[in-house]
Amino acid sequence: MKKPLIAIAVIGTIAAGYGVTQYKANEKLNDEIAKQISLFEESSGFTVDYKEANYSLLNKEVSLQDIQFKGPEGEDLATISHIIIEGYETDKVSPYTAMDLKGLRFAQQLIDLAEPTTPAELLNASYDITSSLKYDEATGKSDFDIGFVAGEVAAMDMAFTLGNSKTLMDVSLESQKMQMDSPLTMEQELQLQSKMMMAMQELQPQSFNFSFNNKGQFESVVEQQLSAVQLDKLTFVQQAQMQVDMLPLDEGSKVELMNFVNGLNSLNISMQLDNNKAVSELAMEVSAVAQQPEKLAQLLNLKIKGS
Repeated sequence: MKKPLIAIAVIGTIAAGYGVTQYKANEKLNDEIAKQISLFEESSGFTVDYKEANYSLLNKEVSLQDIQFKGPEGEDLATISHIIIEGYETDKVSPYTAMDLKGLRFAQQLIDLAEPTTPAELLNASYDITSSLKYDEATGKSDFDIGFVAGEVAAMDMAFTLGNSKTLMDVSLESQKMQMDSPLTMEQELQLQSKMMMAMQELQPQSFNFSFNNKGQFESVVEQQLSAVQLDKLTFVQQAQMQVDMLPLDEGSKVELMNFVNGLNSLNISMQLDNNKAVSELAMEVSAVAQQPEKLAQLLNLKIKGS
């Protein structure tokens, strides 16, 4: 057999093997999803259905298309265009895990019920949610990032870094494994909560970043909400000023917060902690300077920018 034909035969064999493996992976995935949905439906009373599910062996991505949520009486609640989960593993915390949810929309029946009290911009919006976790088991460092977009109303992003998070990740994995088999009992939930609280005390906060941006309709939403409680913009700003004045912040930070209240355009908050200190120790240091805004801002390396 000539070399080109040998190469084609080898490639064909590999492709066929990959196709069979991929098919088996999808088959197993559908079984696992059905199991998890059954547990969710049993504990929540909601019904979940989806059109298609796939697993990519190459990049370890799970994707679900056209997800539908129904209430206890079969009423439509919401739909999701697709969800993609990358790097998820059932037996360990992956070095990188990400979730991308696109096109969450409320059902018309739900919109009709909420319409009298909720702005149409929020009810008719398409929502996107993203999240990711970078985890280094050797150092215990975790980087979290969460994004949220509400149609043309607003976008928000929050990112934070934690040191010494291995115990927290171990407890989270333990909880995940337990819930894969059956809903947790009250005793199991209490035990996990206790472990979680202890693990959180060991965490070492390192950085925090928050951003909020008006995508065009946010001011209209705020105005409608104010009108619903019979407040005008001027009164709202005055009340906000009173609340901001009571915060343990330096004057510059207070000015930036009020810039956002007046402009309703964007808000950015960041903190950077130079020393790796556990939550309990950091809480004591914050408490010691809570009445000294300048020192508190220096301790947290706090920066606020609003418009």
